[in-house]
Order: sequence, then structure tokens, then C-alpha cells
Amino acid sequence: MKKKTISVIGIGRVGLPLALFIANKEFNVFGIDNDEKKTDLLKKGEMPFIEEGANRLLKKHINNSFLPTTDYSNVHKSEIVILTLGTPVDSNMDPVYDQINQVLEKICQYFKKNQLLILRSTISPRTTLYIKEFIEKRTKFKIGINFFLAYCPERIAEGKALKELKEIPQIVGGVDKESSKKAADFFQKLGIKVNISDSVSAELAKLFTNMYRYISFAMANEFMVIAESFYRNIYEITDLVNKDYKRGGLSLPGLTGGPCLFKDGFFLINENPYLDLIVASWKINEATPLFLIRKLRERIRLSNKKVAILGLAFKPEIDDIRESLSFKLRKALLREHAQISLHDPFVKEYGGEATLDLNKALEGVEVVFVATRHKFYEKNKQKILKSLNKNCFICDIWNVFGTNKLIFRVGSI
Repeated sequence: MKKKTISVIGIGRVGLPLALFIANKEFNVFGIDNDEKKTDLLKKGEMPFIEEGANRLLKKHINNSFLPTTDYSNVHKSEIVILTLGTPVDSNMDPVYDQINQVLEKICQYFKKNQLLILRSTISPRTTLYIKEFIEKRTKFKIGINFFLAYCPERIAEGKALKELKEIPQIVGGVDKESSKKAADFFQKLGIKVNISDSVSAELAKLFTNMYRYISFAMANEFMVIAESFYRNIYEITDLVNKDYKRGGLSLPGLTGGPCLFKDGFFLINENPYLDLIVASWKINEATPLFLIRKLRERIRLSNKKVAILGLAFKPEIDDIRESLSFKLRKALLREHAQISLHDPFVKEYGGEATLDLNKALEGVEVVFVATRHKFYEKNKQKILKSLNKNCFICDIWNVFGTNKLIFRVGSI
């Protein structure tokens, strides 16, 4: 029996793991991307970013059932096309459709009868319906009759995609019942459980998922600020709330960033200006780095002090620095005239400033910010402490050092 062919457009952090997962399920997969450097790297069997288990699958399927390419005409060879380009926001936090429009203009000419187009990335509400009209205006196809369209959001944790793809139910939102059925059949053949709805509900479900987490993190950060105003320990209080209590579940404070959590709320409030909870959560999370600097300023003058920021990725165990609050922290420290060193065990470069050498990053520092909860820092916490002067302050919002103190002096523990 001939294997079906799938085109995954956009082989970044969403598209590439999915393409490899599908290739491992007896499909032929074209991974289509504008970036020639990326496709050339993949053809050599090299991953462009960290993703658990991806190296093995790439080496297994490259140039066989997985073919990276910049040639969009391969869309015409495919039964299913998966578009993994999302909707960024502009400086006014309004959705920008440029990426989607440009790709659709390229691939519309290659669409064929009875093809299924699946949208995968986070998009603003009604974007799927916008794409339906876009296609019908530019082609001979009628969605739901001889061409099919569904929004099926990814809900995996970056870095754990290959594991979670088979564990987490797939939301399927077709623009019509037949589109939903075809998309559901595809994911079920991949061994994934599906929950079927309509496209707008699926779009909202993805955004609500992200905002629920974002708001819970904002609540934790606000509780941290309140605890500090009473000179009390947020880590101990959170433990008091959660320990052996069936209605506990408070999150611990932290730096909350990333490309989705940062912007997704603005898709929801774009037409609803009075939804204050989302706006307030954004303000709280974005202000947390500045609050930490203010609390540190109460203890030490930062001007001309050498400060190390440990962790540049927006979450642990990955190398993705998009919308990471580590860089907001960096900018604020520069305004304090501090001298800054940057370290991350996974980020190879950042404008020549970052280093993979922890000893170099910590040399002569008087302040350390633990900005990302990488396991590397927890494993090396004794080494870090021994390398620092006893008068050095550590700002440890993630409680990596286990002191239950937001800010502490090395000599005090």
C-alpha cells in the first residue's frame, strides 16, 4: 500500500517535531521552509535546536521518509498540508497576518481537489475562517465540498514534543463537519486521541489554555509582592497553602515569558477592551524583573557592580530565548549602570555577550540572578556558591538553592 504524503510548512519548534513524529508513523513528509540554512542542516542530520528524542528520529528518517526542502510545489504531491506559522503581534499588540498571507499566496496554486489543510500554531480567533475566505477567493475550491480546512492546535511543552504528541488529546476544529472528520481521522491514524469541535472554539481553547497558565503565574508573582510587603517568605506560605490540602495548587513565583504566553492574551482582548484580568496579568508578569531589581536595590547599590544572569531561555531545558524576561532583566540592569555577564548551558550565543563557561560568567560577580530554572544550576549549586564571595547577593526567584529566600547573601547560608 502506497504511503500517504504530508507537507509540513514551517519546520521550526512546532513544525519539525511534528514532521518527525509523522514520518515515524509510516508517512512520507516534506518539511518545507524558507530558511535554506536550516534545511541544509537538517539534510545533514543535524537538529537546529534542542528537542528531546528528535536527533534519533531525524537520523532515522532524513532523506528517506522525511525530506526538508524550500520547494513549495511539493504541496501538490501531498494529501494533507499542515501550516505551522502563527500570528505575531505588532507594536500596538494587534494580530499581524503577513506570514500566513505570504505563505498562502505561495501555496494556493499547488492546492488540489480533496486536500486537507490543517492550521497548527497559535492564532487569533476567527483566523481559520479568514483563511477559508482567502482560499475560496483565490482558488476554484469550496471548503467542505472539494477542499477541507481545520484548526488543530499544538498543546505540547517545548522540548518534550515527541513524548507529549502521543499523550495529549488533539483538539480538532474544522470549519465544517467533514473537515473535522478528515482531520480527526488523520490524528487517530497517528495514534492520538481527538476531541472534536469547531474552528473558533478550538482557537479559543488554545488561547484559554495559555492564558490560564499565564494568569496563575501572575497570581503567584502578585502574592510574592504582597508577602514581601509584610516581610514574609512566599515559598513557606505557598507550602503552607499546598501541603496536604486537596484544594491547594498555588504556583510558585517566577519569570514568566515566551512567545505564546507574552502575546496570546492580546488576541482575546483585541475586541474586548474591558477584560482587565488578562491585562493585569501581563502587567504583573512583565513587571516582575523590575520588582526584583527594586528589592535588590534595597540591599546593594548596583552601579558599577558586576551582575551575572544565569539562564536566558524562557523556560528550563530548552534553548529558545524568544520573549524571555532574562533580557528585560538585562536592560533594566544596564539602566542601573551594572556590568553584566550572561550564561545559559543551552544558548550558544547572544550577540557575543553570552558564554557557556559558568566559571567565566561568575568571575568577580557581586550579584547573581537565577533567571531560568535549568537543572544545570540546581546540580551545580554548591559549585556556584563556593565560587562566589560571601558578600555576593543571589536573587533566586525559582528557589533553585532551596533557601526559601527570594534574595540572600552567600555568607548567610
